[in-house]
Amino acid sequence: MTDLIKKVENTIKEHDLISAGDCVLLGFSGGPDSLCLFHALRQLRTSMGFELVAVHVNHGIRGNAADEDALWCVNYSRDNGVSCIGANANVPGYAKRRHLTEEEAGRCVRREIFAFLAYGILTGKEINGRPAVDLYRKINGMPVPFKRVRVALAHNMDDQAETVLMRIVRGTGVHGLTGIQYESRLDDALMRVAGGINDDVLRSKAKELDISIIRPLLDVPRTEIEAFCTENQLQPRIDHTNAETDYTRNRVRLELIPSIEKDFNPNIKEALVRLAANASEDDSALSGLAADAMIDSEKVLEARMPRPEDKTFPESLDPKPLLRSVELSASMLRALEPAVFKRVIVSEFARLGLTEGISAVHLNALYSAVLKNIGGKTIEFPGGHTAKLLAGTLTLK
Repeated sequence: MTDLIKKVENTIKEHDLISAGDCVLLGFSGGPDSLCLFHALRQLRTSMGFELVAVHVNHGIRGNAADEDALWCVNYSRDNGVSCIGANANVPGYAKRRHLTEEEAGRCVRREIFAFLAYGILTGKEINGRPAVDLYRKINGMPVPFKRVRVALAHNMDDQAETVLMRIVRGTGVHGLTGIQYESRLDDALMRVAGGINDDVLRSKAKELDISIIRPLLDVPRTEIEAFCTENQLQPRIDHTNAETDYTRNRVRLELIPSIEKDFNPNIKEALVRLAANASEDDSALSGLAADAMIDSEKVLEARMPRPEDKTFPESLDPKPLLRSVELSASMLRALEPAVFKRVIVSEFARLGLTEGISAVHLNALYSAVLKNIGGKTIEFPGGHTAKLLAGTLTLK
């Protein structure tokens, strides 16, 4: 076992990223990072007892070059004993519909595809007539359904540094400084998939499904990944758009970081990674305070429950209620520090299905209204959601 693969194994064990019996979907572009992770997970899957499936997403941006990459990934996976799922997407069209950059749209599309596949794998459902892939594995000759799906992405230590620096430039808060996490949920993508396939059961159960994104390469610098590919005579696919400066991340990687290394701090990447680790500790403490504050300030939780005679939901799935609104004590909220107040609001809106688009402008306006106790004040939030203060109660809908 090489030093790099041992490092990946240690990261997986230290952060409990993969357990025996998991189905691991690997985001496989064929580039150096994902090719490195492909071989690391391929070598570890037997000893750690997980199933490995590669997933390649063709973004529909680079024409024939992208088609060639897709074919290469499928063939390479097959030749190395790993199943590969190919998915085609129209990222430019998605970006136009949702008013996103292609970079942002690509990330959203990939997350939705992973969520779609993971949901099918865990539930065994046919979604829009398409059966899930690799639903079961054999243990002692008996088919056993997976209980967890882990989506492995190949973010590395350099990606962490770039992400933190990008967020600093944009004026992020403490949570943004934490950068890329070793493990994170896919709830936002699951909710978008639920809306796309009109599945109320998925909406209600999204947070109960044991699906998350993991990043086993996050402790590995890009130089070690490149050395691994060279030493093992791997020939990764090269996406030439990574060398173009049309995308923000590319400019940070190719221009900003080299400039800082030259003129200010040759170890800026390591410094940014340390900053992310320190911010994670502070962020965890604030999240704990916010969780306690939520319990103290909640007054009424109005829920939509299916009637016993309602056959919309299969009994076997035992759906949980969907929140329509949350009512919070304004006096309890006024007693909170601003950072804790804002986290409470973001967390409560997430329970109502709003997981994206809340800005500092929204939160500052609401904090000011609550602090000044402006009765009858309504603050508009994205997606038609509102926050209204009336008679000492803040109602989020």
